[in-house]
Amino acid sequence: MTDKQSRDELLDKIEKAAHDYERDFHGCSRCVLKPLQDHLNLGDDASLKASTTLAAGVAMRGETCGALLGGLLAVGIVTASEEFKDVNALTNSLASGFRLARIVEKEFGTTNCTKIQTDKLGRFYSLADPEQYEEFIEAGGYRECPKVVGKIARMTAEFILDYRDRMAG
Repeated sequence: MTDKQSRDELLDKIEKAAHDYERDFHGCSRCVLKPLQDHLNLGDDASLKASTTLAAGVAMRGETCGALLGGLLAVGIVTASEEFKDVNALTNSLASGFRLARIVEKEFGTTNCTKIQTDKLGRFYSLADPEQYEEFIEAGGYRECPKVVGKIARMTAEFILDYRDRMAG
């Protein structure tokens, strides 16, 4: 097996796990972060718990895509410094996050949850509204959002692996 095959297999596992977590347990931000933690050995239970409120476009507000936010948390874990005063690490981490957001934006045309949901389901459903949440489910929300979550988890994993390769090389 080549390194490319093992990398592709790893990316496939991360994408599938993220997809299945979103389909079965929901919470896009945590569903992206969990397989990245498990397969790339980063973060901890506290960071996973902290990611929970970012789902559905930041606390069900339909703002920035929660799956992207989960990915950004992972990128921050990888690129930021333990030293709070390290301004160079801050700049590097912000630039890395910017690049990941641009990758997601290029793929989906936006980083906005409302717009991604509208593109996938024909309209936005406020998950904070119980009636609209039921409509979201009936419209296939847990068929479409898991695809987005899986894809963003894969994109983030690829980004992190490339970053680690650059830092090691």
